[in-house]
Amino acid sequence: MVYTRDDYYLVDIGHRLKGMRNQEASHYTIPGYLAVEWQQKLRDATEAANLAGGTTAEIGIPSLQDASSSPAGGAAPVSSSSSSSAVIPVAVVAGGGDAFQARAARAAVVAATANHGGAPPNNAAAGAAGGANASQGSSSSNNSQINELWREKICEWCYQVVDHFDFNREVVSVTMSYLDRYLATRTVNRRIFQLAAMTALYLAIKLYEPGKLRMSSLIDLSRGYFMAEHIVTMEDSMLQSLGWHVHPPTPLAFVRDFMRLVSVEIDPGARHDVSELGRFMTELSVCDYWFVTKKPSSIALASLVNAIELQGPRRVDPKYKIEFLTRVVDLGIDIASDEEILACYERLRQMYDAGGYTPTLEDDPAVPVVAAAPPAAAAAAAGGGEAGEDDPEEEDSETLRVHSISPTCVADGADEMEASDDDDDDDDDDDDDLSEMGCA
Repeated sequence: MVYTRDDYYLVDIGHRLKGMRNQEASHYTIPGYLAVEWQQKLRDATEAANLAGGTTAEIGIPSLQDASSSPAGGAAPVSSSSSSSAVIPVAVVAGGGDAFQARAARAAVVAATANHGGAPPNNAAAGAAGGANASQGSSSSNNSQINELWREKICEWCYQVVDHFDFNREVVSVTMSYLDRYLATRTVNRRIFQLAAMTALYLAIKLYEPGKLRMSSLIDLSRGYFMAEHIVTMEDSMLQSLGWHVHPPTPLAFVRDFMRLVSVEIDPGARHDVSELGRFMTELSVCDYWFVTKKPSSIALASLVNAIELQGPRRVDPKYKIEFLTRVVDLGIDIASDEEILACYERLRQMYDAGGYTPTLEDDPAVPVVAAAPPAAAAAAAGGGEAGEDDPEEEDSETLRVHSISPTCVADGADEMEASDDDDDDDDDDDDDLSEMGCA
């Protein structure tokens, strides 16, 4: 049997996709960690480890006050002489290492020494202090547990930071993978959640955009509330918790490879639109907690199928969709019977329609189907003197492109950072803290 160039091409894609799918099914799976049962299991594991008496390593975060002890009036930077210290239990973290445990122990001793006026506490006092801290942290977690809204807001903040510095927007997908997997191993309060999110973003940028962001710049974005040592200590904890698996296969990575299965006979303009709309739909999934437990490959396939269909039969002949799905099945992915892919397909279509991105072009079949920019993004573009000057109907249909709008309605590229005004929460004093991070 003589193999053609296309055969070798498909074999190469198949091997790459197989490797990525093995990764997503092993080291990068994420449970539904916000479920009540999962959170209760984490609390039980933490309490059991604390009661074991010294079997739980605790990473002292110097000078980081608990959310419940925040002074009224906002988030002033905490000085290094603060007597309060939040701790991150590492009871449910696999592994750890002797060096890591020793470093954590030294940090706890330093913090305890500062709290007792320079004299190291005795074992009984240390045990009592540890129990008090654990009890305080548990109480804070119970009163202020993380939820889907916190995650959505922190994701939007990450997109704003990435757009501000003109980084690759895929960095946010990597960031949320770090954060989700980390939060699946422990209970955290609001402050630790914010610190973990900032550290996850910093780690992702450091790996995927090396040399482009100083830690001081990121600290400035937090209004100076977190210090460098907070991020460094959290980074150690996070890497240990993730098992140093820091290169997750993202939905966009799968989209890029699946696009190689889309026929090259499609009009170049339409093919570009399929790719861009597929990328946009993967971004929609990043901020939605519903997709946390779904495989990136399922999200990518659902995104591309939606992207092909939304172009309309006049731009992309339905036979090319069938050809694409046939090639996917040939690679061993049974898309027709995979309920997860079908569920992702329906969820993405609902989000796309509910977001107002779908234009009403059905009355004029001659007009190509493209993603419409939301009003906020259109207004921002018009303010820049670019969008809104020309009537889209006067443009040639082949030059129309899918608008690269993020789930936060922010166009690709550098944007100015804007603080969140969502400071209308409950009576918690830290509502004004880190408002830019969206968790206030």
